[in-house]
Amino acid sequence: MRAKNPLPFLAALALMALALPPAALPQDTAEPVAEVEAADVAAAVAAAEAEQAAALLAAQQAAEAAAAEEAAREAERARVMEGLPKAEDSLGSGRTLQEEISVNLIDLSALRRAAEAQPGREVVKMSLAEAVQTALAHNPDIIVTSSEPLKADADAYSASGEFDPMLQSSINYTESSALASQEIRAFVGGVSSLETKGLNITGGVGGKLRYGTQYGVTATMDRQATTFGGLTNEYNTQVAITLTQPLLRGFGVKFNTVRIEAAKNVRAITEAQLSLSVLQAVSEVIKAYWDLTGALDAVSVREESLRNAERLLKINETRREIGTAADIEVLQAKAGVAARQSDLVSASSRASDAADVLKQALGMRDGDYFSKVMIIPTDRPNPEDGQGFDFSAFEEGVDRSVKLAMEKRPELRMSDLELENADLELFRARKDMLPQFDLKATYGQGGRNRFLGESVSGIFEKQEDVYSIGVEGAVAIGNRAARGQHLKARISKRQAEDRRRQTELALMAAVHIAARNVMTNKILIESTKQAVRLQEANVIAEEKRLRLGVTTSFQVLRVQEDLTAARTQELQARIMYERALVDLQTAEGTLLEHYGVEVTPPAPQKPVAWSEAVFSNFED
Repeated sequence: MRAKNPLPFLAALALMALALPPAALPQDTAEPVAEVEAADVAAAVAAAEAEQAAALLAAQQAAEAAAAEEAAREAERARVMEGLPKAEDSLGSGRTLQEEISVNLIDLSALRRAAEAQPGREVVKMSLAEAVQTALAHNPDIIVTSSEPLKADADAYSASGEFDPMLQSSINYTESSALASQEIRAFVGGVSSLETKGLNITGGVGGKLRYGTQYGVTATMDRQATTFGGLTNEYNTQVAITLTQPLLRGFGVKFNTVRIEAAKNVRAITEAQLSLSVLQAVSEVIKAYWDLTGALDAVSVREESLRNAERLLKINETRREIGTAADIEVLQAKAGVAARQSDLVSASSRASDAADVLKQALGMRDGDYFSKVMIIPTDRPNPEDGQGFDFSAFEEGVDRSVKLAMEKRPELRMSDLELENADLELFRARKDMLPQFDLKATYGQGGRNRFLGESVSGIFEKQEDVYSIGVEGAVAIGNRAARGQHLKARISKRQAEDRRRQTELALMAAVHIAARNVMTNKILIESTKQAVRLQEANVIAEEKRLRLGVTTSFQVLRVQEDLTAARTQELQARIMYERALVDLQTAEGTLLEHYGVEVTPPAPQKPVAWSEAVFSNFED
């Protein structure tokens, strides 16, 4: 309401002030009153009365002007209000707002049917331990990662092939005819052309030893028939052994087995990767399990909220029947029921989504399709047991968790193995910068005869023998290729060291964050529990006040919603505590031990047989 104009009130105050009699003269003056002239007194009184009359007239005129101005403003306000739209016009029915408020304005039956029409699915009860075991057998990430050690085995097997012997053989037949030269015709009469027929068969085996020694054993049979021998066959057979031993570059078992050792380290790295994949998969499955538990509990909270709203509706309907509540009270209660039903439908949908996330982590299928069953967790959050962390000594507990992480986390094992491979590569690159300096030796025995058997016997009789020994060396001018590889290997090692320090820092930070979250959510559980108790008392008190008629349905609905929010927060705090505890156990690397999970790398698989690889045309 707007304040009225203060001018009339001020004018009345002025008139009252002027109407008052003049103040009495002081009684302690020095001269007596009788000495004042009578004429002067009469003139003064007349002047005062005239001045008082003039002021009274002015005040009356000001009051009349103010009243006229206020009347004009009231008329203008009435004209403006008359032009505004009426409630009846906005309702569109020509009826008053009171007439439009009806208990039948909201129909709850349609929404209730929609909520009850949610598709029903097959229910599968599952404990947390069963979920973990199912994930170990069917989780897609674990299945994919479990193949990496097998690939590393194949690489190590392939690297060992550097020392496989190589069997070689060759057969060559030659036949030629050429005109004899003048010298031959002069010295050998009657020879005008030269004919040669030859057959050469060579076979041998060669390879490399782990010391870098390269060896070769060859057997040669050479059959010759020429014009000078009357085209009679002559056999020349020989067996020879050749050895080459590097003395600088390429010398030593460690240098020549770098690839094999690196492949073995890669196998160990893939095993650590498998452990990490299992650790992460189990962690995600457990958290998805608790998320589903929380989503289903949230459905229960919404169901309880709906029951509270329905109870309020029943109270208001009873009050309306006995004449202590208006239709608007019932209408507000119905609106609350409708809102709670919508919240329940949304909560049920979120629970189904959480179940699908868990089924995906568990790799659950229904034939070629995604599983449609509804998982019902049988385990409940139990933060009260306080397992896994010492809340009484937070800093000491964090230090213990950090120590466990440094011992058990697979990432550190992977970093150590990567550092070992960097050392191997640096060693190889350092040796590759050395000059080539090789010791070479050859020894052979042979035989020659017109008959093959006699020629072969001549090998053992040492009809012919040959041997040689020497050295061979080479130095690259500038040697930029080897020096560049050495520089790259040094940088790679520094990177491996930096990555390990980075991994340590990340793991320690993860432990601190997880431990703090455990402590925080433990405190939130206690605070939200107290809030729920307070809100439950508020709901009971507010409903009693409603029965006594000293509150409204809107206020009761608001208090009920506060109770629902408090219960939801308590539920979230309990679920977040379980998730934080899983994160802490994951950061420590103790999660698998806690749930009795042992990671066993797959056994190496055998490749195809040598005979099958050489003589068979097969398809995988």
